Amino acid sequence: MVRDIVGLGIVALVYLCFIIVIFAPTIYAAWLYLVTRKFTTKRKGMARLLLYTFVINAIIAYFLAHLAFNYFLGTKTEERESSVTATMQSAVASQKNFFASHGRYYNVGPVRGPYQNEYGLNVEKDVILFITPTWDKQLQRDNFQAYAVHVWGKTPLESTNDGKLKKLPADSEESIQIRSKLLNSVK
Repeated sequence: MVRDIVGLGIVALVYLCFIIVIFAPTIYAAWLYLVTRKFTTKRKGMARLLLYTFVINAIIAYFLAHLAFNYFLGTKTEERESSVTATMQSAVASQKNFFASHGRYYNVGPVRGPYQNEYGLNVEKDVILFITPTWDKQLQRDNFQAYAVHVWGKTPLESTNDGKLKKLPADSEESIQIRSKLLNSVK
């Protein structure tokens, strides 16, 4: 809870700094406008200059926000999701190969990537993986439970009993517990 509040505070502070930098010419033009109103000789066109400066800064801010949110942040999110998916696919394949040759599953982690082992497991950078062998009561056989999350991601990925990958809902209690367990275990 405290970590989320501090994180949001830092993000808000960074955005405030960006807004000040982008709108610095408008702030300067507003200051000039206020100073010229104090003198008896009025300078014509200061209000128009302030309006034009604000419009130009608003257009620049719009294009920078569009560029950042649609191209940079979206691409990074997709990269994180794909690295978690690739790690889980590697983990499932590694577990199945190990089970085929040894007749059991092996325990992994939690480990933070980059990590590789001799069984073909490849954990990508900044991905946290946890695998534990379990007993499937319904099918009466060995199985494994695997979870992975990116350090900067919000939604953990889980491997189901049949080897399929399932994304846990980001706001569910199980997802929050798994994410916090994984992040706290590799500090």
